[in-house]
This record gives sequence, C-alpha cells and structure tokens, in this order.
Amino acid sequence: MSDTPRLLPLLSAIAVITLAFGGGVWMSIHQAARTDGTQVEGLLWPDPPSLPSFHLMDHQERPFTLEQLRGRWSMIFFGFTHCPDVCPTTLQTLADADRQLRSNPDYAQHGQVVFVSVDPERDNPNLLKDYVSYFSPEFLGVTGGQEELKLLARALGVLFMKVEQAGTEYTMDHSAGIFFVSPSGRLVSVMTPPHSSAAVVGRFQAISRFIADQS
Repeated sequence: MSDTPRLLPLLSAIAVITLAFGGGVWMSIHQAARTDGTQVEGLLWPDPPSLPSFHLMDHQERPFTLEQLRGRWSMIFFGFTHCPDVCPTTLQTLADADRQLRSNPDYAQHGQVVFVSVDPERDNPNLLKDYVSYFSPEFLGVTGGQEELKLLARALGVLFMKVEQAGTEYTMDHSAGIFFVSPSGRLVSVMTPPHSSAAVVGRFQAISRFIADQS
C-alpha cells in the first residue's frame, strides 16, 4: 500500500507551521474602512486584541513590561542575535523605516522599535545592546524567561522553537512578522514578510491615521 495517504496530514501540518513561522499565526488579512471611505490594509479591527501583562528585561537591564508599551506606538519583531539572515535584514528595514518616520510628529514623540530575543540562553543584555545599537541607538533589545517570552509571543500570534544542530550548536526558528502595537497596548496590525521600509512606513501612517480618526 502507498504511504502517500499517511503522509498527507504530516505535509499539511508542515505547511501550516511554515506559514506560521513566516508571519505569525495570523492567517488572514483584515481591512477596515476609514471615515473617508478608503480601506486600511492589514488593520485588525474593530476589536484589536489587548496584550496581557508580562515581565521581561531590556538591554539596559531595566524591567520591560506592558507599561513600556502604553502611551507609545511600538513596532515589535521577534528574533535572535545569532540569526544569519532574516533578523539582520528585517532590523535594517525597520531602521530605515524608523529614520523616515522621525519626520512624523506622532511617531517622533511616541514611536519605538522593540527587538524581542527568543534566545535568552545566549542573548544577554550586553550582547543585545551591541546588536540592536548596530542598527539604531534608538532600538530596544528585550528578552526574559521562557514562560514570559511565550506569554507575549502567544498574545501576538508568534511561534518560536529551539532547533538542535550538530554537537552543542542550535538555532532558533521563529515567526518573521512585524507587529504594530498601539499606545493603548492593543495589537492593531501584523505585517508578514517580505518587508520593505516603504511598506512599513505606509502601514504605520495608515493605521495611526485610522485610529486617530476613531478617537
């Protein structure tokens, strides 16, 4: 008997996991209408999820909690400093977008980029500081215990896992989405790869204007 029928569920599961790691577990694109009738792509509306309380630490060894997100626009990306390609590429894209958005008064005063390391075993505060500072002195590097990382990751729809390699080496598989969190601590948009600075800037401008129109 052929093994093909038995392989189909496994192949389907692998496909789902691959998609999830690519952009988080948000599998659909939402749109909301602005008051002027135009559409805002990728906006989670009308009920964007609130983030739960969590306790992490930034690269200055200061507590990083939900309070550090409140009152600010945050663009959050999950990764690790030993990442060979996706993380540095995405952080450079975010650095370019961050520089462009500094001319936006709302973002200049209340915007931040947060890099959350899912590899606390290797990514200590000093290493995180050097890593994020390479891309921008304004970036925040954040990590913490596995349970607290998973708490925030679940709230944002992020998956990550440790993958053993030869000897004692390992890498981390992780979602590669960019997550936009509003000053009220709600996840309002998710961008899946591939990313560009122009797309990031456009997404922020669209969602920030939309939410301002609702207030």
